[in-house]
Amino acid sequence: MEQYLVGVDAGGTNIRMGIVTPDGRIFKKTQYPMDMSRGSLAMMDELASRIQGVIQEGTPGVLSEIRIGIGVAGPIDMRRDVLVAPPNLPGLHEFRLREFFQEKFSLPIAIENDANAFTLGEGWKGAARGCRHYIGITLGTGVGGGIVVAGKILHGADGMGGEVGHMVLNPEGPLCGCGGRGCLEVYASGSGIRRMVLEAIKKGEGKETLKRNRGDLQKITSEEVFEAAQEGDETALNVFNEMGGYLGLGLVNLVNLFNPEKIVIGGKVSRAWDYFIRSATEVVHQRAMKGQRGKVEIVRAECGDDAGILGAAYAALKME
Repeated sequence: MEQYLVGVDAGGTNIRMGIVTPDGRIFKKTQYPMDMSRGSLAMMDELASRIQGVIQEGTPGVLSEIRIGIGVAGPIDMRRDVLVAPPNLPGLHEFRLREFFQEKFSLPIAIENDANAFTLGEGWKGAARGCRHYIGITLGTGVGGGIVVAGKILHGADGMGGEVGHMVLNPEGPLCGCGGRGCLEVYASGSGIRRMVLEAIKKGEGKETLKRNRGDLQKITSEEVFEAAQEGDETALNVFNEMGGYLGLGLVNLVNLFNPEKIVIGGKVSRAWDYFIRSATEVVHQRAMKGQRGKVEIVRAECGDDAGILGAAYAALKME
């Protein structure tokens, strides 16, 4: 008789899930693209069906206990276990997550924000192993984050704390998807990188970058900017240097506020690590409080796409 965990990472574009052992080994894993064309509720029904399929196909033998952990993209009111205006899940505002899944499965269920799940996964089996005070940051289409204090995720009064992507770096800066201006997310995300490249091109710079899409501005992606940087494109390199500087300002705020042992950075944009991390760490060393800046380690995530699965499973493992 053994215990197994189901870790689910329901991100903005893909859903990943796996069977995880209590010591953090993933032995059954699957993923599929999130299809919103049929509506949000249909997507949630499909998610529940896929979880059931993973349990039936992936758990060996007779089990003493199965626990399910689900990390969902979007703000979650942890007191009520409901989604609050999730940007990637239109139509699910005030959706009762725990109630929905509890009706589908008569099993213990832990609900967590997906960036918090990433952070927990890196603390359990990744770059922050052994740390009790650390921060996780995901650089993707947006910027997500999780803050761990004394070994526990900092949820805040309602469970919506840790939104590091929406700390304001420039109150007169570009408009952010949250409705504010000059958030970290408009500078350090994939969409922010694309915005900065387009601005450079409009100024007459980045002609080589522009050629990558035969002159079609609307087709430029942050991934292509990364590829251009790898080829030595000056505009792309300048953009990542500028992005790193803004990221560094965000890190300074986090270092001064939370005095973490480590800050772990992951997400698809972190593939460009070599092109932004130098300017980011320079800003930290210049601006963070002297007693903290020399101690904090800024490191790259280690778990890759498995971090969210592991973190969701860990949340289920540790639920009371």
